[in-house]
Amino acid sequence: MAQGLISGVRRVRRGFALLVVLLLIITLAIVVYILQREVARESFVSANLRDDLASAYLANMGLVRGQVVLRLDDKADYDSLNEPWAKPLRWSGETFGETGEAGSVKPAEPQVLISDEERKFNLLTMVRGNEEQRKRAVETFMRLVNICRREDERIKQYLDGGVRTVRRANDDTPNTDTLVRNLIKYLEERASEDSDELEFTSEKATKADQRSMKKQTPFQMLTLGELLQVEGWTHELLHGPLRVAGPESGGGDPDTRGYYELTDQEKFDRTRQQIESLDTRSRDPNPLPLIHYITLYSSGRININTCSREVLLALDARLTWDVVDRIITAREQDRRDVQAAEANGGTLPEAQPADPNAPPEDKASFRTQDLASYAAFVARASNEETQQGQQPALEGFTEEMYTAIRPWLVVRSTVFRVEASAKVGKITTTTYAIYRRTGSNQAAPAPGGTGTGGTGTGGTGTGGTGTGGTGTGGTGTGGTGTGGTGTGGTGGTGTTRAADNSGLPDEPRIRLTLLLKDIKQN
Repeated sequence: MAQGLISGVRRVRRGFALLVVLLLIITLAIVVYILQREVARESFVSANLRDDLASAYLANMGLVRGQVVLRLDDKADYDSLNEPWAKPLRWSGETFGETGEAGSVKPAEPQVLISDEERKFNLLTMVRGNEEQRKRAVETFMRLVNICRREDERIKQYLDGGVRTVRRANDDTPNTDTLVRNLIKYLEERASEDSDELEFTSEKATKADQRSMKKQTPFQMLTLGELLQVEGWTHELLHGPLRVAGPESGGGDPDTRGYYELTDQEKFDRTRQQIESLDTRSRDPNPLPLIHYITLYSSGRININTCSREVLLALDARLTWDVVDRIITAREQDRRDVQAAEANGGTLPEAQPADPNAPPEDKASFRTQDLASYAAFVARASNEETQQGQQPALEGFTEEMYTAIRPWLVVRSTVFRVEASAKVGKITTTTYAIYRRTGSNQAAPAPGGTGTGGTGTGGTGTGGTGTGGTGTGGTGTGGTGTGGTGTGGTGGTGTTRAADNSGLPDEPRIRLTLLLKDIKQN
């Protein structure tokens, strides 16, 4: 009896010891799991910090590369879409921080997008200048909005599928007149704001929509995102619907997300795609996003070499699709002299570059002399030779229309937007900056020399002619002596730059002034 009781007690003790061991193992497993999770979390955070820093450096590298391209621009008199800054950048030879060690992975190349702001309409021109200038700007912007909303009668017959109703019967979107008046009211209030309470509604019959917003800068508007503060201005009006296939649907269903629901990488890719396809989208019957046609930073002029069909059409109500199409075609094709040379089976001597490795000259873009007069503009736009005494003509385009649009037009851009996006791991950094470009890399005049004229002899001697050096040096003319000698004049002396024996190229004369910079990460 006693022996059985003792055996039972021993079994209970062994069972209790086993339970304690199991509890210790479970506790140890939990501790190990927690430690492992913390280590994994720290590793994940460290990797994200590393990728964050790497993507930021690569994005800044892309931004600097864009600055270099702009500063090395050697076209002093014009800017066009045929120049290096308007084309994809090449990264051949770059290592992007690759160490060459085993397991090291070369990061993806940064994507850089450079565009000039003079291809767009500046919203601030509607509240700047004299009354006539503001009125002209307002009318131009209203036409631009109507064109982008597909409500302009001049374009409907040229859209794919013909005339199409793009506004539904129950669509309560404000009309163009209301949108523009609301925007002007907002800009005027921002310019003279003394308190935090703003009234954004210009409708007299309705109650003002008051919102509290503190003014952060002395500017009337700092970014285009502020347009969403204006009544009636929506994401769809600025950025448009996506209308692209979503990856999760296998390419069948459209992505219905709004612009601000996209990642920074998706925004960058979408912006680049839309800028590159602006000309082809001109025939799209669906409304176009306004964001690609408006700006706040340009000089207020429009670069005829880079602007879109929509902006050109908006400059005057009398311009037709056909006239604008001729202008766009003229800036994309070779000039008459090159075409004539090719027709004769060769190239003109002056068309051949001095350096055989130099890139071919852009013969398509409009130059300053092409905007000098109505005749010069029509001759360039029509790209046709005229007989002596014959006036060039462009069907549907009159001198009165040229006079109306000429104050808008330039051939050189001064403000550029550089946007760079880099992705490392799961981190994407997008950086964009607005620069004002000044100066020119046009070759400086060579230094002039000093020349001394010859000597005349005889009864009436005529002095020789002294010729200055190439560049700013002048030409001296010899004097006239009677029975004596005449001394030639002295050529002018040009200024010279200090000799540089380092073997490095000259410092670019173009300067970039930063107007705005923003960094986004996700």
